[in-house]
Amino acid sequence: MRSLTRIVTAATLLTAGLLLGGCGKDSREAEKVTFNMSWLPQGSMAGVILAIDKGFYAEEGLVVEAVRGFGGIRTANELDQGMFQFGYADPLAVILNRANGGTARMIGAISDRWPAGLCFIKERHKVESPADLAGMVVGGGQNSPMQVLVPAWLEKNGVDKGKVTLMQLDPAVVVASLVEGKIDAGECWLGNSLPLFRRRAEEAGLSLGWLAYADFNLDIYGNGLISSDKVIKERPEQVRAFLKATYRGYAAALADPDAAVAVMLKHYPMLDPAITKQQLLETGALLKHQARAGWMEADRVAGTLDFLRGAYGLKADVKVGDVFTTDYLPQP
Repeated sequence: MRSLTRIVTAATLLTAGLLLGGCGKDSREAEKVTFNMSWLPQGSMAGVILAIDKGFYAEEGLVVEAVRGFGGIRTANELDQGMFQFGYADPLAVILNRANGGTARMIGAISDRWPAGLCFIKERHKVESPADLAGMVVGGGQNSPMQVLVPAWLEKNGVDKGKVTLMQLDPAVVVASLVEGKIDAGECWLGNSLPLFRRRAEEAGLSLGWLAYADFNLDIYGNGLISSDKVIKERPEQVRAFLKATYRGYAAALADPDAAVAVMLKHYPMLDPAITKQQLLETGALLKHQARAGWMEADRVAGTLDFLRGAYGLKADVKVGDVFTTDYLPQP
């Protein structure tokens, strides 16, 4: 039977997590682990929250607590320090962590492609390719990798990076800055901020355009599940159990998005149902291209590493095999 579910209130959400305990199917003592969401609860996390709520982790002998994060890079570094066992981050965060002597590692993909791009207002600009960004001011969050990735991406597409002005903004004002015309384009993310950008534009009577980085010479993996070499080495069965229940949670969430959103709202009542559902559907679209849940190809990881090594000027000898493993994914 499952033990007590701890539901956090709206007042404590930003500092507390969501916890569910339980006895596994073979009645072994449950193992307590923490999962860092890398940001606030949102639709992209529905698979994890559903797996907690429906007891999928409990069936695998795990007690999982989901806690908020402060960006993928910080999540990878804190995971490496042993602050939690699992997290949500992208290859960039893992590679930077490894380049600085860390041991974070991707253990399963969620986003089969880089989920970010640039949003713009169609009534003001026509943007069909990176070349159309020349002369524009592009804004992104202070912790976004945009400041490094966009110049490298522009050059990869034959665009003079000096012709595009990049502006660092508080993440909370990027949407408003775009709608109000203070910037020409703003970085937005599938499964995250893109639905909010669309909502705010529509409220202002405007039409939102979207230019995906991945559509123009950026074939790299996006967000996924991470752990540390220490956890992987010392508790391999825990890693397998976590991945099995997590991907089961995503499959269930995508099979019935409305039910999944209802679960999210039960635990996080301040969420907007429509935004949350769209975030989930966008995450599902990124996940469904994989031949096998969570699968990552070595050649694409190598391409990801090469691009990021060039963009960041990394000198450390980070190898493809350091960045990821698929050894613990559920069997098809």
